[in-house]
Amino acid sequence: MIAELIKAGYFREVTTEGRNEWILKSPVNVVIKAAVLADLKKAYPLHEETGGILYAFPVNGSLVVTHFTVLPNQLGSPERKTAYKPLNSALESSYAVAQGALPIRFHSHPVEIYENPYDQQPLTFFQKTSSADRHNAYIPLTIDGYTIVLPDGLLSANDRSGTDIRFYLYGGLVAPDSLKALLTSEKVYVYFALAAVFFAFVFGTKKSALKIFVVSAVASIAVFLIEKRPTTVKNGDGDLVIAIS
Repeated sequence: MIAELIKAGYFREVTTEGRNEWILKSPVNVVIKAAVLADLKKAYPLHEETGGILYAFPVNGSLVVTHFTVLPNQLGSPERKTAYKPLNSALESSYAVAQGALPIRFHSHPVEIYENPYDQQPLTFFQKTSSADRHNAYIPLTIDGYTIVLPDGLLSANDRSGTDIRFYLYGGLVAPDSLKALLTSEKVYVYFALAAVFFAFVFGTKKSALKIFVVSAVASIAVFLIEKRPTTVKNGDGDLVIAIS
């Protein structure tokens, strides 16, 4: 299967830490069907972590997720509130491959575990991946003799009651390791640039402030363009389209 997908332009080869690996070749769309989103919403627990495997089928240059399997969390209480250790992940991944799908691992972050200060965090906090999450997103799969690295998925809620969910991909050498961390770092960068321009204007000259502003603007645009930044939109059918570019 992988050899055919390489020929079709789904993968490109990279070398990481002396290993030859195959990662998704951009641009590619990962499409999560509306019915899958509805089922993910039903499967999302507010008070503990869960997860499983998305079945992503190659279709006309895209990866279309038509269903998923939830894998039990092997951790007990209270660890399972903020951590996830799936049961039989490798076996389920092999089932996906046997059906012609690429297995994309995912897990969730609960928005309420009856503990402070966790429960008081803003909703954007739950979009931040942990060091363990980021590590797991680079664990390769061996499929047809090829070493494959795919991004992982993170499921969280858009509100405290879990009536709306948020899903994005991270890692896998094609997406930010943490969307929350990326957005935070960009805000810090912009604030620093604005502060530099302000002090240059107050304590220097308008000409020096303008120079700093131009350099900061060019640098900001360069960072924005270079950073791997999947865009997420819903199409007319209610499918979630994650564009990896």
